[in-house]
Amino acid sequence: MKKTKLFSIAGFAACAVLALNLTSCGDDSTNDSGTAPIGGYNTSDEIASSNLVAKFSFEDNLTDAKGNITGGNASGTSYAAGAKGKAWQGSSAGYALFTSVGSKITGMQSTTISSWVKTSAHADGAESWFQLLNDSNWIGNLFILQESGKAGNDSTRIKFTLNNWNATAWKEQWTDLGGAENRMKIGNDAWHHVVCSYDASTSKVAMYVDGVKMNLPASVTDKFQDDPAKGGAPLGAMSFKNATKFVFGCYKQHLPGGTPDAWMKNYDGGLDEFRIYDKALADSDVTALYQLEKAGR
Repeated sequence: MKKTKLFSIAGFAACAVLALNLTSCGDDSTNDSGTAPIGGYNTSDEIASSNLVAKFSFEDNLTDAKGNITGGNASGTSYAAGAKGKAWQGSSAGYALFTSVGSKITGMQSTTISSWVKTSAHADGAESWFQLLNDSNWIGNLFILQESGKAGNDSTRIKFTLNNWNATAWKEQWTDLGGAENRMKIGNDAWHHVVCSYDASTSKVAMYVDGVKMNLPASVTDKFQDDPAKGGAPLGAMSFKNATKFVFGCYKQHLPGGTPDAWMKNYDGGLDEFRIYDKALADSDVTALYQLEKAGR
């Protein structure tokens, strides 16, 4: 009888210790806030954190959380409800100009541009979402333009443009993402997550809408495989020139003293959670970024 009691007490203690261990270290399905990780991440800022070189959340300000794009001043723009908190709202004559760009931006060799976008389809011209300007040329170093998809009111297409500069000449490199056969159904005044990337190691571009990689033809993804400025060799690392300024919503010609061509339009849509990475994100990381930001994380 005495031995039975001792056994029971010992057995209870062992079960208690086992239960404690399982609770404290065996269950990692949720984080401290009680939410499950997505793609192995608890928040969007954990994704490629060491490669995130600029982040604009537009919470009633133009602050780059990473501090590599500074000196921002807005003209004719505002803030509105965004995909996550507040968002930057452009206008037909508005823009936000930044007068200082750090080396982590200007020295990028690969990149991923990620942003939530709220836009309408447009029938004329090309609206500039953003540009890493070139002080000595009308065309920027790195930018995305929005044009009509010409296939419906919900359709648009973008041009993701890289300019590869050297000491004596430059060669514009661009690619249409979402043309007539691959149109993006984002021009419906709703928030969509749009990501473009360029990988210097492969000289290939990729495009994602709402976390899903677009199935683009090789003529688009491999646009930078044959660089005339390099005698047909791949573009390789990006190389920018006179990249001291950055702007949302316009071309260099829209800035004071400039004269824009008729086709050059200010971007009158919204941007939110605008991010620049100095690497091409993996497909799974782009999907996780979309899902986490959509969940407000």
